[in-house]
Amino acid sequence: MKIQQEVDLKPFNSFAVSAIAAEFAEVSDPAQLPELFAYAEQQHLPTFVLGGGSNLLWVNDYPGLVIHLATRGLKFDRENMRVQAAAGENWHDLVINCLNNKFYGIENLALIPGSVGAAPVQNIGAYGVELEQVVHRVSVFDRQAGTFRSLDREACEFAYRDSLFKQSTGSQLVITGLELQLSAQWEPQLQYQALRDALADSLPSAEQVVQTVCQIRQSKLPDPGQLGNAGSFFKNPVVSTDKYKKLKEEFPELPSYPTGDTDLVKLPAAWLLDHLGWKGRSRGAAAVHDLHALVLVNTGDATGEDIYLLAQEMSTSVLSRFGVALQPEVTIL
Repeated sequence: MKIQQEVDLKPFNSFAVSAIAAEFAEVSDPAQLPELFAYAEQQHLPTFVLGGGSNLLWVNDYPGLVIHLATRGLKFDRENMRVQAAAGENWHDLVINCLNNKFYGIENLALIPGSVGAAPVQNIGAYGVELEQVVHRVSVFDRQAGTFRSLDREACEFAYRDSLFKQSTGSQLVITGLELQLSAQWEPQLQYQALRDALADSLPSAEQVVQTVCQIRQSKLPDPGQLGNAGSFFKNPVVSTDKYKKLKEEFPELPSYPTGDTDLVKLPAAWLLDHLGWKGRSRGAAAVHDLHALVLVNTGDATGEDIYLLAQEMSTSVLSRFGVALQPEVTIL
């Protein structure tokens, strides 16, 4: 196990911004974690566990030890229709592997950037499907107890773009693997209007759904390999039904989505930002993508601070005009 000093994290985040980690270690085996955390404690170093770096923004250098999870491994259990994946596996590659092996249920989550280990943290979701619907168990290393264990779906406390792993009570847990409960029977999930409209065939194949999801995402979201970004920067805000009715009176065209709670309504953050003319605006090399107001991009040599300040300006304008607070979907460090 090698610990490096003064490592630039630019290659390890999809925004492609520079930030220097005082110390850096790459983990290929979860069994290395106890030793690394013990070392950090002895050296009085803060620690940060890094996966694919697709949902975070480095604003400052990191004064401690960054642990990069690069573990690999997939196991398909056809008898129970479960798949186990190591935290360091690429999420989209997992989707394609499941498709090729006829394990169905996560087709709508194709092309979401990032690692398998990051997926439960954010409870990733797209086109009417959320990860929590297919989670069987999540394997973790408990830093506080110094032990490995697994959590069932209920224990993960999943919510909209949220989970136990984002809360203070779960901050000591490092995700080392994920086990999904999938299905041998193909059943398309076409609740999302744009996906349903794009699939003229009333009974599309799983391959057609994956292909269509990828086409829709590519038409809306820039490739991080070509233009630094972390996908949607803000969550869709949830407001009370009364608040929505008042906004609807002033903005009749304002769309909404159900939340499963009759007292709450979800608003599209992209619409709020687009209404205020944020598409294409910039702050230095940090900019709002010209095709999607929710996507902030690094057009060249933007710093994390540039992107962060631009995001603050955007959220302040929404609060001022609509009285709605936007929360970042991206982890800001």
